Amino acid sequence: MKNHICVKIFILTVITLCAYVAPSFLSHSEAKGVKTSYKRYSIFKYKNENVLCEPYTVNKDDWLYKILRKKGEISEKDFPHFIIIFKEINPQISNIDAIEPGINILIPLKKVEKGTYDQSTPGIVDIPVIEFTTLPEDLDLRPFKKGHKIKKGENVSSLIDKDFLKKGGAISEEGLKAFQLANPNIKNINIVYEGTDIYLPDPSIKSQPWFKSLLSGKTIQNETKKKEQQVEEYKIEAYKLTQLKKYSSLIGGTLLSHGKIYFPGENDTSQVLDLSASPIIETHDGSKILIISGDNVNDELLEYVKTYWKDLKTQLISDAIDKLKNHSNTAPKKNITFKYKKIVKILLSQTDYDYIPNAKIPFSLNNITLEASFGRIIRENTTDLLINFGNVYGSALEVLEKKEFEIISITPKLTTLELAKKLFTHLGYTTWENPSFSNDETIESIHGLYAVKKHEKLFIPIKPLSTTAIDYLKKEDIKIISTKNMLPAQ
Repeated sequence: MKNHICVKIFILTVITLCAYVAPSFLSHSEAKGVKTSYKRYSIFKYKNENVLCEPYTVNKDDWLYKILRKKGEISEKDFPHFIIIFKEINPQISNIDAIEPGINILIPLKKVEKGTYDQSTPGIVDIPVIEFTTLPEDLDLRPFKKGHKIKKGENVSSLIDKDFLKKGGAISEEGLKAFQLANPNIKNINIVYEGTDIYLPDPSIKSQPWFKSLLSGKTIQNETKKKEQQVEEYKIEAYKLTQLKKYSSLIGGTLLSHGKIYFPGENDTSQVLDLSASPIIETHDGSKILIISGDNVNDELLEYVKTYWKDLKTQLISDAIDKLKNHSNTAPKKNITFKYKKIVKILLSQTDYDYIPNAKIPFSLNNITLEASFGRIIRENTTDLLINFGNVYGSALEVLEKKEFEIISITPKLTTLELAKKLFTHLGYTTWENPSFSNDETIESIHGLYAVKKHEKLFIPIKPLSTTAIDYLKKEDIKIISTKNMLPAQ
């Protein structure tokens, strides 16, 4: 067992180091201000799942949930599963609640389909990562900086031009940004060593339009926080979500409108897709439709999402609702469904069956727990019979049909006779339409449905019965189901 764990750790270490030493390279920018770089990841097979993983060095104050939230494309409900995967691909971690700074680990980012990425070597893939900048592509900083070698006792604050200093002598935000542009290799301006070559920014850089735009944008972290604050105002109203759920069912999809999905970016940043403001419809073939209103998704976030979901489609919420309305206008009106429900309720109320008109049936679709409404007939010694009045479609209906239920769907334009025949046939009755009986050398037809099951005999009339017909049915001990309060289903 020990040897197995050691071998596993060695393999994972090799993958991690390979990903770390792999050089980053840039592709041609697709749009001004957009840079596509490539990061090296690994593919780990867990049971029947392929999981995309990123090598990561633990920082101070890091903890596992914080790292997964920041790096992975993981919804809240999937966190427990990804914790299990994390333990499996990092067997060297004995206590996940006490990971130490400086150690190298693999972070499970998301599940991927087999063949999604071309593997440069077995288990290793290079994935494009989008980085946005307001800097001009052909920016030349040489006119705005001059070289200097750090001498003993010098620091950045004493060397930088006074135009970049605050009244107390500390470096201003403009000065810090200008120095970082001129010296991208220096991460901490308070730590520069004697003999280090640096560039000092010239105050003229402050007048450049692109520099002003950098300052107005502040830091990526501040922008992210601002976007998260703004998402509240873009949350989709409840009535629109109801419409979207109906539209999702109409096209055989599932609406995801709760939680957040995180997309890792450059420099340990991430983009967040808040499903309450930007829902996703997952279709039966695995593709995704991002619902947008025009304000809830910015171009930067859209580019990130498209990088990870290559088959992503977008659809305006207004377009989805309009399509639902157009379908509703051509579909049977709601009052028809109401009539069907009333007929079924009246018929079953006069039998020995227990009937629940609006039973909520839970089911799981794409790991999402949902529920659907059916008429439910309780049957002894067998599975219950569910009646779908047309409000459950597509994949949801397919999943429910695989459960231990028998389902009948009430289709549009059924007559009362056809509805009654369908219902009682599925309840195990033998049925006859418009049966006849002999009356003093004449044969009289009775308009309705005759249903027989063992010793139980029922008749559902669809027209008023004659006195002779009533007498005959009573003589034969056939129970007449009253249809007095039924509405014609035309």
